[in-house]
Amino acid sequence: MSVQKQVPEEKVKQSQRLRIIAVVLVPLIIAGIYILGVQIHSLFRFDQAYFAPEYQETYFSPGMVAIALEQALQNGDTQLYAELTGLKRETGEMTPKPDLHFSILVEVDERDYFHYMYFDFDTFLRDTHYVKEVNGRWVAVPQDAYFYLDSGQWLKVFGPVAASWWVLLLAIAIMKMLSRMGSRTRAAYGW
Repeated sequence: MSVQKQVPEEKVKQSQRLRIIAVVLVPLIIAGIYILGVQIHSLFRFDQAYFAPEYQETYFSPGMVAIALEQALQNGDTQLYAELTGLKRETGEMTPKPDLHFSILVEVDERDYFHYMYFDFDTFLRDTHYVKEVNGRWVAVPQDAYFYLDSGQWLKVFGPVAASWWVLLLAIAIMKMLSRMGSRTRAAYGW
């Protein structure tokens, strides 16, 4: 004969509360993992060789980077692009875009990113690139996870997704509450 332990009702309720809290916090947990991962990666992001005095003198302003970036994009010059970004990782092959030309500085945002617009006269497509000062020189910042966190752009995705998650949970909670109320009403009237 096996002896079964019965779990006290209070422990069951506490376990349910913890699960509900965990489900509610899912967006914040994912955001925390994203932020921590990007912050750790950013410690090893840049190649310090690209921040030597000669690069600091060459790329002393955001405009210098924007002009050089036009050449790198037009020619598909991966070496120049690596120099402009200052990153450790390889950029891979770049497709030359000979009809892409530097057009205008669109804005400087509150996080000190310079938004430069490039225009392709062949396809009429616009392409925005970002420049920011890092370690005493200006660099072109690729649109990667670091950029989205550092510029605050990630909040444009995270905010609506998190709000949708919480609205969905609220809808489920309301439906569950209405179901319980219906069950109690049916039981009270013997339905």
